[in-house]
Amino acid sequence: MDAGQPYQSPRQRVWAAIRKHRNEFTIQQVAELGQMKYDSARDFITGLKNAGIIAEVRREKLPNMSKKIDLIFFQLVEDYGYNAPSVDRKGNLLGKKATVNKAMWNTLRITKQPVNAHELAALSSTDEQAVSVETADSYLRFLFHAGYLKVARAAHHAVRKAKYLLLPHMNTGPIPPQIQRAKQVFDPNTNTLMYTERPELEEELKHGTLLLNHEEINDE
Repeated sequence: MDAGQPYQSPRQRVWAAIRKHRNEFTIQQVAELGQMKYDSARDFITGLKNAGIIAEVRREKLPNMSKKIDLIFFQLVEDYGYNAPSVDRKGNLLGKKATVNKAMWNTLRITKQPVNAHELAALSSTDEQAVSVETADSYLRFLFHAGYLKVARAAHHAVRKAKYLLLPHMNTGPIPPQIQRAKQVFDPNTNTLMYTERPELEEELKHGTLLLNHEEINDE
């Protein structure tokens, strides 16, 4: 991996390949471009197809095959933008986390007042969607490490949680910064990786084909 480039998960890399070849692509093609294992890419493509995000456009018979195998070509029909849609194999969109993050980000932008995890969770919760204190606490800590927030009041052991305030110049836009599975913060408003704890994912070893040296693997 290039340490100078923001890390992208295998699904994110395949999604970028799909968007680049939106008019026609195969599973093998985007798996290779995205450096993702074929079986994992197939599962991702299946989910996207079932969600109506991509569609099959044609098939070709593969020559010189003992079995009748079709090469399936797909096209992108609903572009979700830079970030890969989170879907399961059945095509269910798994958007709850993104919606919760948006609620908390909106609260920080609108209130312009210091808040702790309890206050952020309460202000961001609705009758339809509750935000837990644990989720709010994690979001605040990651945004602080990424440089979005300052500590307005320090924590006091287990008695009092820290209060954080969004820095005016870090109100980068309406899209919430994403706490990605690689333990990093990516800002889609500025297309910038703001903070990372480590560049590799457990997911990379499971689904990706990027080569890690032994030293990197031992650090997992």
